[in-house]
Amino acid sequence: MSVGASTPTMEIPSLIIEGRQERVRLQPMEGSGKWTLDRSLEVVDGGIGRKSELKNVQGKIALLKRGTLTFTEKANNALEAGAKAVLIYNNMSGNFMGNLDTQLTLPVGSLSRSDGVILQKELKKRSVTVRVLVNEERDRLADFSSRGPVTGTWEIKPDIVAPGVAINSTIPGGYLSLQGTSMAAPHVAGACALIKQAHPDWSPAQIKAALMNTAKPLARQGESVNMDRAATGSPYYRTYEQGAGRIQVDEAIMAASLVTPSSIRFGKFAGENDSHKARLRVENTSKNVQRYAFVIPKKVEGLAWRFPLSFTLEPGQSREVAVELMVDQSVFKGKIHDGFLQLQAGAKTIQIPYLYVLEEPGYPRVMGFGFAEGDRPGEYRYEVYLPGGAEEFGIALFNPEDYRFVGFLDTITNVKKGQIHRNLTTEMLPAAGTYLVKIFAKKAGKEDFIERMIVIKEKGE
Repeated sequence: MSVGASTPTMEIPSLIIEGRQERVRLQPMEGSGKWTLDRSLEVVDGGIGRKSELKNVQGKIALLKRGTLTFTEKANNALEAGAKAVLIYNNMSGNFMGNLDTQLTLPVGSLSRSDGVILQKELKKRSVTVRVLVNEERDRLADFSSRGPVTGTWEIKPDIVAPGVAINSTIPGGYLSLQGTSMAAPHVAGACALIKQAHPDWSPAQIKAALMNTAKPLARQGESVNMDRAATGSPYYRTYEQGAGRIQVDEAIMAASLVTPSSIRFGKFAGENDSHKARLRVENTSKNVQRYAFVIPKKVEGLAWRFPLSFTLEPGQSREVAVELMVDQSVFKGKIHDGFLQLQAGAKTIQIPYLYVLEEPGYPRVMGFGFAEGDRPGEYRYEVYLPGGAEEFGIALFNPEDYRFVGFLDTITNVKKGQIHRNLTTEMLPAAGTYLVKIFAKKAGKEDFIERMIVIKEKGE
């Protein structure tokens, strides 16, 4: 099983900026204090968090830019200067999550780059005061959780998600609240052990089915639930983001019916009136006779489903059934579509994620490059997304004035698809200056590249 990460029940703070309507969502850093601020506080610019930049943060919230110093160093410097809280905004696009190396009483949270820039602009125009509201959230998909689908085979991955944020885990000498799919995967391993204990005769496939068949599909926060994504643009996370949903161990142990495989890939449709079949094995694991019937999805023009008639199974009995999807591409438009089929199994409903591809997206080999100072002095970091992986990937450096080749910032071979995050130490960096970089990826005889300008600063700047 491949496992994604969701959030357990967490108290999430939001900023309300005086004079503005919208809320700014914060991501509390693991190891920091609680955001229980009982009054409005002024926000001030603290640069990147050096001690010399924090002269005016006494009793205020320090807004710091990510980079150069570790999160812990920034927070400790602000704490020593008398700050009441710290906001660290990203120096690349998007949100991020972070951990502190030691437990602090000071509230520390992260902001997206865009939210940080908005605050910076407000601070240049006027004094900014904010209030903090704390709401309880759970079952959000973590920003760092890897998404599918698997290009080529069009399988739904991950298979399932489990809590992977703010997990109290062991470290040398004690415990620390950590995050990552490396926190979520052990939850699933432990769940499998519990199911195996309750059902020692079950195979790995049955255990996987029990977890996926009883998982809770996750919807984006604050949105109504509708399972039929293809028909309505459901607020659910996509099936290739969350798989079958978040594990429910108690439900899995008590599963009275199992469906394998537990997700359906119809593959890629070719002709205008193409149809694909999926075969499912339905097993009654209970001690009672069970009746089964598929729920007919909401009618969508251009799509036609064919399901088996309702049937019953004796205890321990199983049956193979076929589900067929027919697509008229002259009517139904789009490239990738997904949703959940529903099988009524006695009093329970089993959700079965599915995915079909009408046209393979013409994705570039490389995209989403970001480059910024690292979280330690003298270091830099980059991130880049390779939608289909690469046989060769590299970042070539050029002199921007005469396009003379300088060297490679990094090269990697046989890279799997997905996001690359790399820290570059001082030894890996060229001399200080401005460079034109060509970020390239080669696969299956095709090469794509993007060009950017980067700046390497003198150490200590």
